[in-house]
Amino acid sequence: MRRVFTNASRNFVGSAFDNRVRNARNVLLAAPYFTDGARILAAVQAGRSVRLIVGLNSATSPFELEKLHHLPGLSIRFLTSRFHAKIFIFDDIAMVGSSNLTDGGMMSNREAVVCLDRAEDSDAIDEVKQLFRDLWESAAVLTDEKLAAFKSSWTMVRRKYGDADAEIEAAVGKNQPANISVDSRSPSRERIFLEDLRQLVYEQYRPAFSEVEGILVANHFRRPELAGAGLANETNRFLNWLRLTRVAGDDAWRDAPLRAPEQRRAIVIEAGQAWRDAEQSRVPDDYLDWLGRVDAAFGSAERIAGLSPEEIADGLTALHAFAEQLRFTKGGLSNLPTAFWTANGGDAARVRKTLAHLLYGDGDFIERLHDALYLPRYELGLFGRFCALELFGTVHPERCPPMNGRMAKALRFIGFDVPGG
Repeated sequence: MRRVFTNASRNFVGSAFDNRVRNARNVLLAAPYFTDGARILAAVQAGRSVRLIVGLNSATSPFELEKLHHLPGLSIRFLTSRFHAKIFIFDDIAMVGSSNLTDGGMMSNREAVVCLDRAEDSDAIDEVKQLFRDLWESAAVLTDEKLAAFKSSWTMVRRKYGDADAEIEAAVGKNQPANISVDSRSPSRERIFLEDLRQLVYEQYRPAFSEVEGILVANHFRRPELAGAGLANETNRFLNWLRLTRVAGDDAWRDAPLRAPEQRRAIVIEAGQAWRDAEQSRVPDDYLDWLGRVDAAFGSAERIAGLSPEEIADGLTALHAFAEQLRFTKGGLSNLPTAFWTANGGDAARVRKTLAHLLYGDGDFIERLHDALYLPRYELGLFGRFCALELFGTVHPERCPPMNGRMAKALRFIGFDVPGG
């Protein structure tokens, strides 16, 4: 079997790449230039779990990235400079060399790519995997906002002369791999929190939630009483039913193994059919009223600005994650609003400011989520991570799923690599 691929005499890097994808479950890819997403798309559609690091620069196509963004089973991160490694890892096989993830790199340019796939290569493969892990930790999550900024900057710099890559880096923000001798200072605590939140939402909760939603829709596992609730809220209710009926106790989700896509699919199909046919769907009779209360209170920045303390509390108690705190509140649900306002000094203006900033502020949602959870001028008492995520996801389901603790535990039980609480 060939060990070196050069794109000469039918000795194509792309063919070696395709052959190894077919037999892999986990694919790790790093390339500074990216213009051809077809192979990545095929891998994800075949059920492979793919992590992709690309360079955001003038040689990478934002349009190809758009085709892949948000695909379940695919996580994308980016670097902007000092990133030159080309690494393709397929389980315990690695290809390392000069090829980028471009048509030229795969098929037409003269390249030199070495395949490490023998027993004597194990140490080298471990080193390559560690390099990928180091790059992955340094890279930033490709969010909607970063992709939009990259596309706008890329389009602009293609129309004029100058330092195109510097222009793009200024638009999306500098992000370089860690290096012992250059920029080796530890990242700030705030940056660590921000990246942790981006990874949690964009690489864990959202892809897992979307995968479940896609299976339910494709198999017509729907409940008539949820007509008009929206697909995200239907999926939320399915996961709630799964948690209540199949995930008894915390050990059930904590001890659940991580599962491959086909195994997760089998679990969702079996449970989805049972949920569709169940007499008790565990959907509250007034669930649509709950959604209406959230919309009435928080459906626009203008509505938030005019809310009374009673209206704010009424909207928040329609959220499971917020109401769940009643078990820690003496007197139960009726006393939860009082406990909330006590925890926040009765300052309705401050609460309105935080909720408006979280839901309708400028910039990346994850940065606003971070503000609401960690920044003193926005942080609220009795309003934790799942409260913020469920509220944002209920108002903006196209941006983030309506996540709460029950959803997270159900996803973990299905076999997704997500934190359950």
